[in-house]
Formats: sequence, C-alpha cells, structure tokens
Amino acid sequence: MQRESERWHTLGEHLAELDDALADLRVHTTMDAELVTALTLPQLTEIQLAVAQAADSFKVIASRFTRTTVNIGVSGAARMGKSTLLQSISGLDDNQIPTGHGIPVTAVRSRIFHSPAVRRAELEMHSPESFLTAVISPLHAALDLSPAPRTVAEFRDWVYPEAHPDTRHRVLLTRLRELHSALTSYEPLLTGGVKTVPLEEVRPFVAYPTHEEISKAGERVGRAYAAVREARIECAFPHEHVARIGIVDLPGLGEVVADAERQHVAGLRNEVDAVLVVKRSSDTSSFFDETDTAGLGLLDEVRGFVRSTGEFAYLVHNTDPDKPHLAENLRGDLLRNVNGGEPDRFFTVFETDVRDPERVGREVLGPLLKRMAEGLPVMDAEVLAGTRTQASSVRDRTRLQLTDLRRALDQVARRAGVPEEVNEAKAAQLRSTIARRLRVLVAELAAEAHGSVLDQGFSEAVEKAYEDVVGWIQDGFGKGPDAWKEEALACMITEGHAAAFAGPEFSRIRVEISRRFAALDDFFTARLTAAWDRTAAVLAAECGALFQDDGSKEADSASSSDDATAAPAVAPAARSGRDVLAELAELFAASSQPCPGLASAVNSLLDVRLEYRTLLYPRVRPDLAPLNLQVTHPDTGEQMQHVAVPLTTEGAEHLHELFNSLAEQAAFRIQRSLSQEAAVPAVVIHALVEQFEDTLIRSGTSVMEFRRFVRSYRNDLWPAEFKGIDEANSRFARVLRVTQDISKALEEGQR
Repeated sequence: MQRESERWHTLGEHLAELDDALADLRVHTTMDAELVTALTLPQLTEIQLAVAQAADSFKVIASRFTRTTVNIGVSGAARMGKSTLLQSISGLDDNQIPTGHGIPVTAVRSRIFHSPAVRRAELEMHSPESFLTAVISPLHAALDLSPAPRTVAEFRDWVYPEAHPDTRHRVLLTRLRELHSALTSYEPLLTGGVKTVPLEEVRPFVAYPTHEEISKAGERVGRAYAAVREARIECAFPHEHVARIGIVDLPGLGEVVADAERQHVAGLRNEVDAVLVVKRSSDTSSFFDETDTAGLGLLDEVRGFVRSTGEFAYLVHNTDPDKPHLAENLRGDLLRNVNGGEPDRFFTVFETDVRDPERVGREVLGPLLKRMAEGLPVMDAEVLAGTRTQASSVRDRTRLQLTDLRRALDQVARRAGVPEEVNEAKAAQLRSTIARRLRVLVAELAAEAHGSVLDQGFSEAVEKAYEDVVGWIQDGFGKGPDAWKEEALACMITEGHAAAFAGPEFSRIRVEISRRFAALDDFFTARLTAAWDRTAAVLAAECGALFQDDGSKEADSASSSDDATAAPAVAPAARSGRDVLAELAELFAASSQPCPGLASAVNSLLDVRLEYRTLLYPRVRPDLAPLNLQVTHPDTGEQMQHVAVPLTTEGAEHLHELFNSLAEQAAFRIQRSLSQEAAVPAVVIHALVEQFEDTLIRSGTSVMEFRRFVRSYRNDLWPAEFKGIDEANSRFARVLRVTQDISKALEEGQR
C-alpha cells in the first residue's frame, strides 16, 4: 500500500508536469487558436484532485495496516454514560475523563492508549490560524456573522450581540461569547505545538468548566480546552490480557456546537476499527430517537468502505440496576425499531452497567474484541477493495483524458512544423544557394584565366623580378664589378686556367637568378589568398552566422539573398579567408553528425601551394642552360667549352663582359618565357576552385552531408526560424514524454 500510494503520488506529479507542459505548449507562437483549444483539458484539474485523493487513500490504508493498536471509538449523546464507559475501560477518573450530570463535559477529542509503563497526556495545540479556522469561523458561519476574524487580534476586538431570538442560535452565540471573553486564558497556548501535562492536570484542557467553576469565576473562567486540537493519553488499562488497545473519545453527539459532530469524526476513517455507541435508558429517553439515528448516520463517514455497519458500529445499552423497567423499555425499542424484531440483526447490542469495570470487561470489551478478531480481516479486505475500486475509476477517467489529449497531439503533429522535413528543405536550399554562388565565382575565374586581357599583376611581378636580376648582374653579381674581376684574375692565375673560376661562378649565377625570379612566390601567394578570400566570402554569405562572435549571433544571420549573383557577403572582419575556411572544415568534421566529405573538400583547397619553383621553374630552366662552362654546339651537337681567356687583367675584363652578357641574356629569356605564361596562375586558380566546387556540391555524399551539417548547426545558421520550431517541438516532446510516463504508471497500477 505504501508503494501504491507512492505510485499515485508520482502519477500526480506527472499530471502536474503535464498541466505545466500543456500550458507551455499552448502559449507558443506556432500554436493557433484551434490547437490551443484542443490542448485544453477541462477535467485535468479535477482528475489531479482525484489522483491526490487516491494517493492519500492508499497512504491511509498503509497506516491502517501498519497501526500497532486496535482502535475503538466511543460515542453517544450527552448524559448517556459515554465518559463513564471510557473510565471503566481505561481506569482513568474524572480528572482525565470528566463526567457530569445535565450538561456536556467533553470538549476535546481524546485518544487513550494502553501503556504499561507510561502515564501522561500529550496535547496537540491549535495555532492561531487553525483556531480561527476550526473553532471561530464555523460559529460565525452558523450565526451569519461575516466575515470571520482573520487574526486573533481581530477576534479580541470583535463586538458580539448580547442575545439572539432563536434558541439554537442563542446557545451558539453564548459559546462564542464565552470563547471571546476567556481569550486571555488560552491565547498563550495557541502555539501549534505539542504540550505534555501530567494526567492529574489534564482536565481543563479536555473538558468544559463545571457549573461550580462558572458560578465562581463568571466570565473570567479559564477555557484552556479551546486551544487544544486533540489529546493523546497513555496509561495502564485495568483489564487483564488487554494490550495494544486504543480508545477514541468522541465528544457527545447532538451537542449544540457549530458543526461539532462532523469535526469530531473528521479524519477518523481507517483510524477507528469499531465504534461503541452508548445509549442509556432514562425517565425521558427510553427509546432510540432522531439524535441517535443521526449519530449512527454520521459514523458512516468513519466506516468508509466497510460494507457491514453491524461489523463496525455496536450499541451499548447502559442499564441502571435500580430501574429495570426503564431498561426493559429501551431493550424493546432497540429490538423492534433498530434490529427489526430480530436480536442483533443489524447491530449487536451489548448490555451492561458502564459504572462497573468488571462487567464492562466481561460484557462489552471481551465480546467486542472477539468479534473484531474475526471481523477485522474482512473489514480490511473491504476497505482495500473499496479503495482500489475508487482508484480504478480515477484510472479510467485519466485514461480517457489521455485519449482525448492524444487526438489533440495528433493535430499538433500534423499542423506544426516537422523538423526533419524542414531540415531537408533547408539543407537542399543551402546546398543549392552555395552551388549557385560558387558557379558565379568559377565563371569569374574562368574569364580571368582565358580572357584576352593578360594579368597585369603577373606582368608587373615578372618585370620587377627581371629588373632585380639585371641590377644584381650589373652590380658585379652582388660583389661589385672590380671585386668580381679581381677575384676572377686571382683564381685563374692560381689554378692556371679560367675554368677553375668560371665553372663555380656559372652555377652560383644560375641559382641566384632562379632564386630572384622565385620572388614571384609573393605574387602567387597573394593570388591564392585572394582565391581563398573570395571562396570564403561565398560560403560566409550562406553560413556567416557560424563565424560571427556571440554578440553578432543575436541577429538572424540567415538572411541570405536568393539571388546568387548578388555581391557575396564578406567574411567576418579581421579574419582571413583561410581562417574562415579552416574553421568551416573543423565545423564539418566536428559536427554532431560528421561530414568528412565536405571537410575534405575544404582541406584540399587549403592544402594547395602555388610556387615559382613547382609551377614555372621547369618551363624556364632551358633559358638558364647557356650559363654553364660547357654548352652544346648548335650545329654539331657536340659539347664545347666556351670560356677561354688569357690569365691577365684584360682576360678578367673579358670574362666579366662574357658573364654579364650571358646572364643578361638568360634573364631576358626567362622574362620572355614567363610573360608567355601569364595566364598560368589564373588557370591554376580557376582549376582549383572549380575542383573544390565540384567536390563540395556533387560528390557522392554531398546531399547526405549537407543534411547532417544543417541538423548540427541549424539553430546557428537560421536562429529565428529554427528556434521557434525547435522550441515548439521540444515542448511537444515534453508533453509526449509526460503522457507516456502517465500511461506507464497507469499500466503498472493495473498490473
């Protein structure tokens, strides 16, 4: 039962979450008025209350099944001997269970438990709020005095009328005025806690003042009972073999106090296993009257799901040995009018003198406990079955609401945005727009590569390199003309021939001329960087939101134009095209659904190197051939040495002129050859970007990987569009999850 209570409590939490999730979904911007109406479940609040009550019911049953005492309620109208019967069962006296003649005396519901070692009273005290709610407000309502005071201070300052023409209202007004005038006697006790007092001092806390006390103190008489919600008394019962017994003292039925009877039985369901209703024959009441009948009806609230009233409620005929004729009259009335002429047909009647503890033990307590030993399992089963039946009804109502909700959710699913479909459309749109923009860029690069206008920048770079080489030659090959000649003469004289100097110098000059023309690498780097920038700008026009800082991402970066010929957006400021492309490659590779093909396409573009050494040097290498000690004869094809000068100053001068002439001729030939290759860099750039465009857009995995890319970064690419869709679907998914949790909990309960 504890697990069942916890399950229903969890179900209540799921329903509360469902209520919140539905409210969250209803206010989303994607929901139209019709969907909002469909997602409103008018019975949800009512079902939540029923589920909470079911959880409480199973919790109460768990408490009933784990309770260590058999609890017997004792009730009856005033002056019937109820308090005397309690004394005979518990062994207490007037100091704890007061009795009286002619007036009600019990003011507070008490629970009395057998305890062989403990003797004390624990008083559960009212708080100011509970006192006003449970005691004062009902009196105000019964007397049509509204509004009721909201604070004790308001109650203290309230001015009540002196009298009321109606008898019952006059009695209620008297009770209210008594509480009002005695407020100072119990206001300090309104602590809301538990107060422990010796049993010898408990009477003022559970009983009305006696007639003598009222006569002596008047309006100043203390009314400590007004501050007490309930009393728990522990003492040793006098009856042999009695243990784990609890007696619940129910204040007199029929007492003229606002809603007193219902308040006294409130909360006792499953806390009382049986009730003894005391009825005493007297000169004025030797029959079962309307007050007694109403009292039995009121006890039905305590009985709950126990089907047999006779197993729960028992009548105690309190006889007076000195007045046998009165006992006979009541005995006959109980037989005829209560049991339909058949002894114990509807209610078992225990007949005893409640003043005699020995007779009470033998004629009431013993037979009652024997009946309960047999009947308690039956009553427990009835209580359990009744609670489960009630819970089953709640379960069915909850299922019906879930069915209605699922129909509404089907409408939402059909009419709200479906993320995968939107995702595929966005992926196709992104791929198509990038393809059109790249196609425009490729066309521009093709025109630059194959157009009639030469690349002026390349020609200028070649001319600059040529002038640098010529200047170096004229500067004595970097040594100064005189120094060069002196070095040549010294080497020739030392070695005895010109070849010793000419051979190494030819090699040095060839290498240096090639190195100086390699300055074209700066031009190639600039052209490649420009290609990266232009390509990055194309991609940033569609994916720029991915490369913005956090502040820029607040705006909708998905406002790309459908016109692919429009000027592409520039990559974010202060970031090179290479950096943007590198980040894009990383985004492709590191996305939640990786796109290795797209990443490879970008990385391949970034891995390209345009260099003079690899691109143009092989084409100009023949132009450097004359700068060798041995050359091929143009007619015979034979190898010959074309450096032969005397080992003199004049020979060194002649050698310098020869080297100058050959070097300048080689530089000129290279310049002419490079000028003829002016279109090569542009052709290479065009081919690179065209290959990138083909790989990115038309590889075998391109379509799939663009979908993956959009799934991973759609909220960054189109925050305004997908934020709403994702929020709506997240809220929708939450509702679905909660309904599944509720269905699961209901199924578990069914099993």
